[in-house]
Amino acid sequence: MIFDHRVYTIRANRLHDFLKLYESVALPMQRKYLGEPYAFFYSEVGHLNQVTHIWKYESADDRQARRDKMAADPEWQAYVRQVAEQQLVEKAENQLLRPAPFMKIR
Repeated sequence: MIFDHRVYTIRANRLHDFLKLYESVALPMQRKYLGEPYAFFYSEVGHLNQVTHIWKYESADDRQARRDKMAADPEWQAYVRQVAEQQLVEKAENQLLRPAPFMKIR
């Protein structure tokens, strides 16, 4: 099992816009292709304007296959263009994580 840990830094004063667009457009597509997110947060203290989401997959191959299907969807491509055109995301970071042997996964 692996976890896809993604952190997006949103432009100042645009967090609400990003979350609204994400919830209405991206999240339904991600649920279709990727399943339910393991976690989804935004920062309140510390590095502000950051959105963190975590997705759980059986393997790196499972992750790649699901993300490839989503990336091929014209609706997903339109969402990605919309985010770019609105200049909502300033920075994106991504890590693939494996749980420690003693970690109990829910």
